Amino acid sequence: MKKSKRFTIDERVLKWSKLHKRYNFIFTLIVLIMAIVFLVFILRIQKNVPVEAMPAHNDEINLTYLGNINMNSNIRKNDLDETFGAIKDILKGSDYSTASLHLSKFSDDQKRNMKENIDNIMYLKALNIKSLNLINNSVDNIQARDLQKVVEGKAGYNFLTGNGSNPINSKTVQQNIKGRKIASVDFTDVESDYSDPLKNTTSISLKPKIFIPLIKKLKEHNDVVVVNVDWGIPDEKHVTARQQKYAHALSDAGANVIIGHNTVIQKVEKYKHTNIFYSLGNVTSENFLSKNQQGITVQQKWNGKKSDFLVTPIKSQGGKISKANPNKVEEIKLLNNLNSDSVKLKKVKGGYHYES
Repeated sequence: MKKSKRFTIDERVLKWSKLHKRYNFIFTLIVLIMAIVFLVFILRIQKNVPVEAMPAHNDEINLTYLGNINMNSNIRKNDLDETFGAIKDILKGSDYSTASLHLSKFSDDQKRNMKENIDNIMYLKALNIKSLNLINNSVDNIQARDLQKVVEGKAGYNFLTGNGSNPINSKTVQQNIKGRKIASVDFTDVESDYSDPLKNTTSISLKPKIFIPLIKKLKEHNDVVVVNVDWGIPDEKHVTARQQKYAHALSDAGANVIIGHNTVIQKVEKYKHTNIFYSLGNVTSENFLSKNQQGITVQQKWNGKKSDFLVTPIKSQGGKISKANPNKVEEIKLLNNLNSDSVKLKKVKGGYHYES
């Protein structure tokens, strides 16, 4: 009988290592599959809570303000009706509403790129957004002008403002709502922290010599002037001295409501006759940071003299917007971020309320 060969120590170690690697790979694979299944399960059972609409009264005008919206290729893979389902009610009940949309690059083919962006814009208009501010870092000036002409031909009025739609530096949206005139205008602080030169050539610059006469003229012919501002300082939760200086100057010129657009939420302030929301954060975002997937919606009920405001925190999760339900620690952080000496938000059903 042939005697079996005994393994050397080196051979035994090698054999054990190969066996260990094989089992380790199988174990890792099983854990990865279980993690993916669990993640999919969690995303499916997550409830997307709708934002509650403020009660409507016939003698009031309902206004809704939203932050930044991104509808690029990844977001478009979702059912858009489900993505925006949580804010449909507040938009449907609004007499006036505004938001900012990032133009996206879907393709190198200009025709397809134009069509996809137009589809995004018209979808938001169908949600009852009455004035849309464009944030452009994707198309050149010629494409921006062509896009503007097509969209406003479909809309039937000056629907677009902001980056990518202001080649002559003066475009505004003015609407008659329930016998009141409401004007929208958008500015970009082009001298702030910007790197894309497109924004310098396709937006109304936030410069006193430009915005003071423009706001004054709008105020002469309108009951309410809503100003959107792209401050150009992403991911900064604290309001800078520069922001406050320009916001107060806009107020002195005649702005009634100022809606700021950064990537994160910033404080609310009442200055003289003006309600200032320094940043509403994001409605939808592709950024993986949790702070960039948060925002607030602002609802205003205005009777011609006084206003009630409802501020509601929202978040983007699993490709859908949902009303946020912060725990106690998160709520303290949120209110510390939003409250100012001039505005103290009171917690109510649906969000946080204050009167002006």
